[in-house]
Amino acid sequence: MKNRLLALILSLTATAALALSASAAQTHEVPVTLTVVNTQQRISVTVPASLPVSVVDGVVITATNAAVRNTADEGVVRIAAVEVTDGSLTVGDYDHFEEAPVNTIALRLNGCPTRGAGELVITDEAFPAIEAGDSLALDYDAKVSTVGEPRNETAATVVFTIATAE
Repeated sequence: MKNRLLALILSLTATAALALSASAAQTHEVPVTLTVVNTQQRISVTVPASLPVSVVDGVVITATNAAVRNTADEGVVRIAAVEVTDGSLTVGDYDHFEEAPVNTIALRLNGCPTRGAGELVITDEAFPAIEAGDSLALDYDAKVSTVGEPRNETAATVVFTIATAE
């Protein structure tokens, strides 16, 4: 009987020990390893805030200090595309402007003329690659056909697409 009682006590103790170890919480710390891979060059450029055009007594005047600046510490960028969209005036054909209706503007950027609203046909000679720390001057001309009171408005918008030079 003592053996039975001892066996019963031992089995209850073993069962209690198993139950306690099964319900005990455990924590594990797993580190998160972060790897950053930059496969693309960062682009840091400054483009003009505006390309001002003034008409003074019938003479069109444009800025002479407009430029796109590559402000990055390293890397070469290029102007991949230039698009001119209508504003308060309609974008016209620079080379055939004498046929333009009233309220039309036409631009020529670095020798590349507008043919109407849309993307300009640009060349590498007109828009060469820009090294880090360098600038590309924007030589632009405009032709304007408008009537009415003097105004200060967005006649058109120029959209520059900048990319890394490859």
